[in-house]
Amino acid sequence: MNKLLWSCAALLTLFVAVSSLTCNTCDVSILGYCAGTTPVTCTGNQNRCYSGIAKFSADLLNVHARGCIAAAACTNQTGSILTLNYSITRTCCSTNLCNEAAPAQLPLSAGLCAALVAVWSQFYN
Repeated sequence: MNKLLWSCAALLTLFVAVSSLTCNTCDVSILGYCAGTTPVTCTGNQNRCYSGIAKFSADLLNVHARGCIAAAACTNQTGSILTLNYSITRTCCSTNLCNEAAPAQLPLSAGLCAALVAVWSQFYN
């Protein structure tokens, strides 16, 4: 009976070790935002999902990224390339697809403008 319990425990450990983390990746970055995500299975020591933003000191668009990363690399960074300063902020998590993009929120002015157009079209059609 003891051998059966140890065999079951070893088999269960094998299944837990084989399961891999699935994270979202950024397909296309348009105007500094991810326009689409695709799930990918992490490999090797990549045991975290991340969402990251790189900001530059010049008037450049921010670069957004998503994907798999090792836990040791889940840190924020600052530095410079030539004369351009940058900062990278990463947010990491450890469950499947936990780095999903937040839904895009419409700015208040755009929402009010859309409402005015809708009301205007009701009166003049």
